[in-house]
Amino acid sequence: MTISNQVRQLEIAKRRALWALADLRPGDARAELPLLELEEVDQALDELQSGDELRGQELINAIEIQSHSGQRLIIEDSIPDPWRQRFAAASVGSTRLAAGPYFRDFEKFLMSWNDEMRHLEAHRASRLDRCQNEEDRCGPESGAAS
Repeated sequence: MTISNQVRQLEIAKRRALWALADLRPGDARAELPLLELEEVDQALDELQSGDELRGQELINAIEIQSHSGQRLIIEDSIPDPWRQRFAAASVGSTRLAAGPYFRDFEKFLMSWNDEMRHLEAHRASRLDRCQNEEDRCGPESGAAS
């Protein structure tokens, strides 16, 4: 399996775990399994990729846009990985043209991604607090150990 295919599979797993967390409040015990899955996925992604990842406006500036029937579309190959794989995983079932995805959908995805990362950090902080208060339930496998 190529690195691109591995990243794709990991980003799909990450997307599923983020969706599982979406309706859970930080501190909810049902968040434990998705949080563990996200730790595993993030570790595997770190092993496959360099730490240099574009964010925010740098990412928007890096992609190529084309006009098609009055719509702004993204040339998919211009989206740098891992963002291309993240966007693809989040966009399954979305409306798009054969020429490429809508630019506005990519912008919406990036805003949602930032919200999801804040929500994830709230879950992780709540988990860390809980683990510090319940030492007997949180060992090194929980990811809360220093």
